[in-house]
Amino acid sequence: MKTSFIGVGSGVVDAPFSSTSFYLDGEFKWLKLKVSFSKKGWYSIFVWDPADKLRIQSLYINEPKEIILSVNHDETSYSSVPGLILQGEWKLEILAATYKANPEYKFTFECGLDAAAGDGEADKFESWTGNVKTLAAKSSIALELNTFNDAKVLKTSSRWYKGDFHTHTNESDGKMSPREGMDQAKKMGLDYFAVTDHNIIPTKWINDDMLTIPGIEITSSKGHFNALGLKQWVDWRPTCTDGGMETEEGMNRVIGEVRSAGALVSINHPMLQPWEWQFRTTPLSLVDVIEIWNDPTYKDNPAATEEALQLWDILWNDGHRIYGIGGSDSHLRPDESYEKNGPPSVIGDPATYVFADGLSALTILDGVKNGNVYVTRGPVLDCQVYMDSSSYKPGSEIGANVSGDTVEFDYQVNYENIETGASLHWILNGNEYKKVLLNPSRGTTTETFQWKKTEPNWLRLEIRGNNGQLLAITNPVYCGEKKTTLQTWGELIDKIRAVPVTTRIST
Repeated sequence: MKTSFIGVGSGVVDAPFSSTSFYLDGEFKWLKLKVSFSKKGWYSIFVWDPADKLRIQSLYINEPKEIILSVNHDETSYSSVPGLILQGEWKLEILAATYKANPEYKFTFECGLDAAAGDGEADKFESWTGNVKTLAAKSSIALELNTFNDAKVLKTSSRWYKGDFHTHTNESDGKMSPREGMDQAKKMGLDYFAVTDHNIIPTKWINDDMLTIPGIEITSSKGHFNALGLKQWVDWRPTCTDGGMETEEGMNRVIGEVRSAGALVSINHPMLQPWEWQFRTTPLSLVDVIEIWNDPTYKDNPAATEEALQLWDILWNDGHRIYGIGGSDSHLRPDESYEKNGPPSVIGDPATYVFADGLSALTILDGVKNGNVYVTRGPVLDCQVYMDSSSYKPGSEIGANVSGDTVEFDYQVNYENIETGASLHWILNGNEYKKVLLNPSRGTTTETFQWKKTEPNWLRLEIRGNNGQLLAITNPVYCGEKKTTLQTWGELIDKIRAVPVTTRIST
């Protein structure tokens, strides 16, 4: 290998943040960076080029990292930006989320003028970032997925699409590579999934026929949220003047910038301690969706999900129209479990079905915005509200154009893959209206409702097993408006703490 430049450096992480720089006296075609630490921890690594473009984002957990930048995007590492290695001062930043006091770090880098830095990626990846000179010339954004086509249609039919909005790879703290994650998603019959590694935006993905939606899990010590469909860098770092993701002010700014960039904000596992959402001043108006149902195989999640359902009911009773989704939060291999001899934790459990007019990132995220969603651990549903020769999906407002004072509709649920003893629960304005036992296999159940048009009402469904365990939930349909009284997440949490948690799980 023809190498034109070799450099070394070292330092001590004497605070949560450390920064150093190195200078390149010419342009190169590739750069190979190796970083190691003297003590185990969780270290975010960033490298900025002389044009102030973010070229490397990486999460170091216990093992040394080798990262490659290249003019060839196939060689460039997964979460990095391809392009020329520019002449000038490069900056290496280290953020230490968890670490023992004052760990030492070492780094080495090589640069070359030949075309090859290494063997390249094992899979054929599609680049989602442009050449860095293009970025520098056309954008002030530090990192932008300007070649990701969110309008690209992979399937054209209008139907329910099965997927997962919360997944991890070994680029952060997951155990599976992007390829292994893709293969497992296919085994689970998914049509799409979102790539949401901790504090890392994926800059490319395997070129395949499955829809992968870029995202990031903003991971603070006070709570996590997913930015779904995010295509540009948002500065979440605690080193920002407002404290970034670690302060109330900073997190509100991060959430606002994510939404301004066109991505959806999903509050993850909101009641699962110690990762519950603890930011009290978060405006509820900035929350697009809530991850109501997180990995059911994790021991504390069934109870946390019941609390999240109650939180959701309080929001809807207060007049907020915030929809719910699910997420596997997958970290393990498909043959691994959080409990000895327990169920495996896998991508697509639970699955989030979205009704969309074709399969693309835009149509799936539009379906979520509209609440055309249900979440399931097995039952396959087709939910339809019929009124005045029109049909509506979950998430729909019904009766807005009815001439009279009464809204009358039939809610029909077609179902299959139902276990013996399962029951359907109609949840009307937060209370159980009716419980219906279901046939084990395939069937239909219908209920008729009459609402006064001038009164706010909403209705969602739950399917539970014979011991009360959650099997499926739908988003509500609703009628009428109500002026909200709860404005912030803190007010919502105070409200839920004031009432006992209700559950339909048998004890």
